[in-house]
Amino acid sequence: MKGLLEAKVAVVTGGCRGIGAAIALRFAEHGASVVVADVDLGEAPALLERLRGLGVPAEGVRLDVADIADIRNQCAAIVRQFGRIDVWVNNAGISQSAPIEDIEGDDWDRIMAVDLRGTFFCSQAAFRVMKRQGGGRIVNIASLAGERGGKFAGAHYSAAKAGVIMLTKCFAQSGGEYRIGVNAIAPGLIETRMAAALGFLGVDPADIPLQRLGTPGDVADAALYLASGLSDYVTGMTIDVNGGVYMR
Repeated sequence: MKGLLEAKVAVVTGGCRGIGAAIALRFAEHGASVVVADVDLGEAPALLERLRGLGVPAEGVRLDVADIADIRNQCAAIVRQFGRIDVWVNNAGISQSAPIEDIEGDDWDRIMAVDLRGTFFCSQAAFRVMKRQGGGRIVNIASLAGERGGKFAGAHYSAAKAGVIMLTKCFAQSGGEYRIGVNAIAPGLIETRMAAALGFLGVDPADIPLQRLGTPGDVADAALYLASGLSDYVTGMTIDVNGGVYMR
């Protein structure tokens, strides 16, 4: 039985660890050639070995999503090497836990440059490729904080992720006629190193309807659905992966 992404080329930003690495591995398990794009490739060799061990081509690319020229140059280089881009996952992101009265201009600008502007210009670069080739999928990693606000995640982070949800709708509106599906995932409390370092995981699982914290694999499963033919008639949507802690 062939995988859901057989012969597809997928790019995952922020792909070296956490949710990004889980998505890269899930895509490779389903037959995709995977490009792991990250500003820090320190953990790339071990991940690439695992990806290639699944029998698919895999490459690591240094990418700073806050640098528009770098986005465009690396996107073009990926197309030259692989011939196309079928799936682009905007997972790269940063966060900051700060009281609303302590957020400074530099804090705001840094979060926006990576989490919101980076998502837009990565999506734009992928969109151009997919429009030429006649289709593709863009998957944006948003956040629960972008839906309901975040006291601990930071107002600037919450605003950026809310913007990602709206960008998803804008790209979906523009991409439909070119067979480009664009959707988002809003993770809740996911067990990652970044979440632990920011102190986000101190929630009693009993307060979550499904009685546990989420894993990167939970988000990867949703990304696989949105990247594959299983979601052919789904676009402009945000899928909540939060164990039921927030229900719209």
